[in-house]
This record gives sequence, structure tokens and C-alpha cells, in this order.
Amino acid sequence: MKSLKCFLTVFFMMSSVAALANSKDVAPGENQCSPDVDSKTYLSTDFSLVYPRKAKFECKYKCRTKGKIEVVAAVSEMTVSSMDDDAKSVVCQGVEVKKVAWGYDFDRIVPFYAFSTNLKEIKRWAFQNISQNPKTNAKERELLSQLKTDIYQIAASFIMAGVNGGAATAHFKEAGEKLSAIAEKLPHDTKILDEVIAEIIVNKGQIPTHGADSLVHRMILSAAGWKIPSHQF
Repeated sequence: MKSLKCFLTVFFMMSSVAALANSKDVAPGENQCSPDVDSKTYLSTDFSLVYPRKAKFECKYKCRTKGKIEVVAAVSEMTVSSMDDDAKSVVCQGVEVKKVAWGYDFDRIVPFYAFSTNLKEIKRWAFQNISQNPKTNAKERELLSQLKTDIYQIAASFIMAGVNGGAATAHFKEAGEKLSAIAEKLPHDTKILDEVIAEIIVNKGQIPTHGADSLVHRMILSAAGWKIPSHQF
């Protein structure tokens, strides 16, 4: 009986270890990236400093497109303001942690669309290797359909503010009309959206200080960030 209990104890311990190992090795889907949790390396973080303090670290990611996987190393840099912030934010993208009795612990890996990141190295890889054509990229169609809904909602608010506010808020109405023109063509036609993104690239992500373009650029930067090659600026 004791030998059976011992066997079961060892069996369940080994099963738990195996499950944890598998949960940390999640393969990316097509046009996705998945982090290698054990690859995280601190580059310039002084743990002796009090909060807030800067954290800089590198993680390696497995990124897949056209059925092939490539490993991309990417650097994250941020300011953390507390121990909780440190535990939740200073992780590779795609890593989720959970609250436990002693603080925070690893929870799971969630692969992410390669364009949906602020990591310059992955953003660059995505733009060099993946097509954003909604006719062939299902994730693009999904995101553009959601963008269409989001833009219409914001555009309606802008137009209402522009009409009710008189000359002082006329630029809101103009911005709303521009956004509506973008949304009307989505998800299949991104020509007008691409034109706005081209303006954002020329301005290196800097938002105009006033006028309708200021509102339009701010909206597109916020809602369509995945389509903007921010690694270029």
C-alpha cells in the first residue's frame, strides 16, 4: 500500500512538472509570435534602486509565417513603479502571470499576432515577412472589421461635437467625416486608411498640434497601431 502511495505521489509530481513545462512552450499559430519564457535576460536593471526604476530586458520569440518558424530576439524597456508593476509588466510579451499567496507566479502563454506589438524587432520582422492584405490574411480582416466598428463610433461622436459646438469645434465635424470615409471602405479596401498611415510615417508618429488631422491621426495611432510601422521611428 505504501509503495502504491509513493508511486502515485511521484507520478502526480512528474505530471505537474511536465504540464508546467508544456504550458511554457506554446507554439505560435500562423503569423503569430510566442515567447520563450526561459530566454528572458536582464540587460540594464539596477535592483538596488527604489521605485520607480527602469527595467530593460531581452526575450526570444518564436515567430511563424508560411509554416516556418524563426527566432526573433526583442528588447523591452520600461519604468516600473512598484513590486506589483514589476511582477506583472516586466515579462516577455505573451506571458501572463497570476496572483498567488506569495505574490505572482507564471500562469500561461498567449501567442500574439506579430503586428500587434510595440517591440521594434518583432514589428520589423512582421513587416518584412507577413502580408497585411485582408484578402489573404484572415487576422487582418478580423482586425479591420473591428476597426470599422470602432471608427464609426468615434466618428459619430466627433460629428455630433462639431455640429453642436459651432465654429469653435468645426474641426471635430471634419475629422468625423474623414474617419467615416475610412470606415466605409473597410475591411476590404484600406486605401484611405493607408494614406493616413503614410502621413503618420512622414511625421514619425508625431501628432499634429491642431485641426482635424490631429484628431484623425490620434484615433488611427490608438485604434490601428498594429498597421503602423512604428519600428521606423
